[in-house]
Amino acid sequence: MNIDENKYIELYSQARLNGYSSIQEHERNFQILDKIASKLSRIEIIIRNRIDRKMCELNKNWLFHLPDDIYLDTSDEAKDHNTLISKQTFNFWVKVVEHYKIHNCAFEEDFLDSFSFKKYYNKNKERLNKYRLNNYQKAHIILLLTKNIRNRAFHNENLLKLRKSGIPRLSVRIDFNESKFFYFSIEPNMIVKYLDDILESWG
Repeated sequence: MNIDENKYIELYSQARLNGYSSIQEHERNFQILDKIASKLSRIEIIIRNRIDRKMCELNKNWLFHLPDDIYLDTSDEAKDHNTLISKQTFNFWVKVVEHYKIHNCAFEEDFLDSFSFKKYYNKNKERLNKYRLNNYQKAHIILLLTKNIRNRAFHNENLLKLRKSGIPRLSVRIDFNESKFFYFSIEPNMIVKYLDDILESWG
């Protein structure tokens, strides 16, 4: 790709490019965004549908009986169930899962049983202290990592960036144990594989 640097800076701004090591990295980030946008959208739709089905089993009008800390967006004039479902943010669904403790409904049990975070970053933990991660914990971490990727991607942020320590910026801090916390991360070159694995788990 032939790049006129001055023109490129005019188009994208120096302030934005300061968050990248080079113009080439900025372009590679766009290439990743092209690959993952539809995958993220599919994952979000499937997860919200699975959560909604689970919640409807408990109460068909569950949307109107939420705790105060979960905001329901009712800004659209249409108030039918399906429209409301489609209007909620991914963060809304993560909060619903957290509040009602229904983590495992978002993913298939056999997928969680065999899931290993080390596949996507070799310094990820398989255990918290002396105990192996259980499926509830795995689902919690997957939801948070997916939300992180989604938010950074759909806000056109740098998905390739590493921290000074070398840890990928696509990380979440987990506090299952009050006395200790852990980070779980996704290597930039494993983002596509991570999303593909989630999608393939549903068949």
